[in-house]
Amino acid sequence: MTSDRSHVIHQLRTEIAALEGRMDSKNHLIESLREQLHDHETRSVDERRTQIFRRAARDIVDDHSSVEFSTPPPLIMQDMGDALVELGSRLDYKFAEVKALSEITEEINAGVFLDEVLDHVFDGFDALIPYDRIGVALIEKEGTGNEIVRSQWSRSRYESDSISNGYSARLAGSSLAQVAKSGHPRILNDLKEYYDGKPESNSTRLILKEGVRSSLTCPLIARGKAIGFIFFSSREAGTYKNQHIDLFLQIAGELALALEKSKAYEELYLKNEFITRVFGQYVTDEVAELVLRDENQLSLGGERRLVTILMADIRGFTPMSEAYEPEEVVETLNTFLGGMTEIIMKYGGSVDNFIGDAVMAVFGLPTEKPDDAGRAAACSVEMQGRMASINEHNVDRGLPPIEMGIGLNTGEVVAGNIGSDKRMKYSVIGSPVNVAARIQGLASGGQIFASATTIDRAGPDVLTCGHLNVKMKGLDRPVPIYEIEGMVEVKHLAVV
Repeated sequence: MTSDRSHVIHQLRTEIAALEGRMDSKNHLIESLREQLHDHETRSVDERRTQIFRRAARDIVDDHSSVEFSTPPPLIMQDMGDALVELGSRLDYKFAEVKALSEITEEINAGVFLDEVLDHVFDGFDALIPYDRIGVALIEKEGTGNEIVRSQWSRSRYESDSISNGYSARLAGSSLAQVAKSGHPRILNDLKEYYDGKPESNSTRLILKEGVRSSLTCPLIARGKAIGFIFFSSREAGTYKNQHIDLFLQIAGELALALEKSKAYEELYLKNEFITRVFGQYVTDEVAELVLRDENQLSLGGERRLVTILMADIRGFTPMSEAYEPEEVVETLNTFLGGMTEIIMKYGGSVDNFIGDAVMAVFGLPTEKPDDAGRAAACSVEMQGRMASINEHNVDRGLPPIEMGIGLNTGEVVAGNIGSDKRMKYSVIGSPVNVAARIQGLASGGQIFASATTIDRAGPDVLTCGHLNVKMKGLDRPVPIYEIEGMVEVKHLAVV
């Protein structure tokens, strides 16, 4: 072993000396040879690196040649120098290749969304594999249990629209099924010839229309199972070689896992976006963000909160619904509820519920503010003011004009998720809710009635026109009710 090491050290010193006379001293090959020399001298040899150098040396030799490296024939110094220069160039390319693979892996793993990850692939892979187009399709299961391959993403250096996102085909019986089963990439260097033999392949027909002539189809394997495919396509025939497969396989695992991760993240993001958008139609962004941010908000239960409740109801809705067609009644109701919801959101209220032709809103969630009652009162005034335009809309469509009564009450309720584990609703319950409903029942069309607690907390911005004491069911004492006729300048109360 000692004599072998001495021989290797002697050879390395000779090669380094020869290269230093011909190449930049900072060349990757020279630096690596120096490292190898140091490792041999200190007996800390990295056999893996030695194999890399032997493999690079084999790259120089014709693929069809059989060469023994153990006892090379004698070379004159000029030939040896030329060979080493060529070896240096090859190794420089290999180092660049490894560096590119490393950078691509970093960028892929840094991506979050599917498009973002695949854009990194398209921008970086051309340093390793030639292509004019890259496409990605993932394997999905239909409701029937059959597996399909659905196109998810594609990008090309030319105008491409033959295979758009969403294009799908059954996996079973297709040529891709064999690629998925074997887990090994497939090269087709003459797609026209391939299509002539398989004219039933619709995807091949479409890709040929774009001028593609060769392809490299690579399965994406995650946790031992094919989850989809990535297609490298070239508009020149004979583009792909086995070395492209070797390069892809070095990064295939990371790419598949990154795509699986990004797909899951994207689905979660879109689901949350949908929930936020739908939930946000009924509550303020503040409430929606609170519920989505804090998982405790998704459990049953609640807490005591001081809120102002607004109840609004269409007067004479039942007779109208009997006199008009259901479609006309629904249109009238949607116009009314849509307009009222817009104003409620404008003043920072949350739509708690639609109850037939009535709407219930809450001011003071998720956080109580000192002007909750004032905003509820201002909201009510603007809601009544909107009725003129709503009725104009109805009359233009041959629908009847409608009127609305509003009731306001302020008090302590329990706010939280009410229902069951299977179905729950973020709402408020308590006596103040019932009182608000009864106050609303007292208001005629065009009127706004509010309890004394609401008027007290709303402050001087609210303009009233007298009050009455009303005996309500379940309450020992009469409840003072005020009619709101308007507001002082209240632009500061709108939050949107």
